[in-house]
Amino acid sequence: MSPNSPGTDQIDTLLWIGFVAAIILVVAINVALIYALGRYRAGRRTEPRQTTGARRIQLRVGGALAAFAVILFVLGAIFTTKAREAPATGPEGLQSKEGGGETLEVLATGQQWLWRYDYPNEAFSYYKLVVPVDTAVDLDLVSTDVIHTWDVPALAGKADAVPGKHHHVTFIADEEGTFRGQSATLSGQAYAPMRTEVEVVSPEEYEAFIKQTKSDIQSAQDRVVAELKKGS
Repeated sequence: MSPNSPGTDQIDTLLWIGFVAAIILVVAINVALIYALGRYRAGRRTEPRQTTGARRIQLRVGGALAAFAVILFVLGAIFTTKAREAPATGPEGLQSKEGGGETLEVLATGQQWLWRYDYPNEAFSYYKLVVPVDTAVDLDLVSTDVIHTWDVPALAGKADAVPGKHHHVTFIADEEGTFRGQSATLSGQAYAPMRTEVEVVSPEEYEAFIKQTKSDIQSAQDRVVAELKKGS
């Protein structure tokens, strides 16, 4: 899945670095084994003898492996640090009344087995999260029962919603579209269908969505209150 958020670019690059490093190690080890078998194998009707490598070779091989490990560690630290940097809202994203870029804060609640998203204007939605493009989104992850994992690979890394704790995920979508998430932690018998969807729209469409959602929720609450009054 192609990355659509700055942090996921770094994670994707780091995964490729790890993949290439693994291939290099596997090839190097197998080449060394094949060379050793061909160079030191016993001939016909000869007694095999134990051989030991020169200390200089051992030091060179050990030094090369140590340098390889240090390079991987440094690259991992660099790309991990960059992936954790909080993005800032761009010029095409949600703007505050003062004219600067605004960070959208959303409460994401995991429960068996559904995600609920609460927006700043007291509107809420289930399953689908709607956010504006080019806008820094801060998800405050909580859980009402067991551990759930919010996982939308195209936008951010995995993060757990833990009962009694608050974890945060920050991302910014660089293009409009729909990005799907998947179950990543066993949370009960119906965890597999517990998926989510992030719909990225323009700031204008986002504002219209939360206003309409708020209005629909208020209308539904008013109808319930009216029915209760009729019954009493």
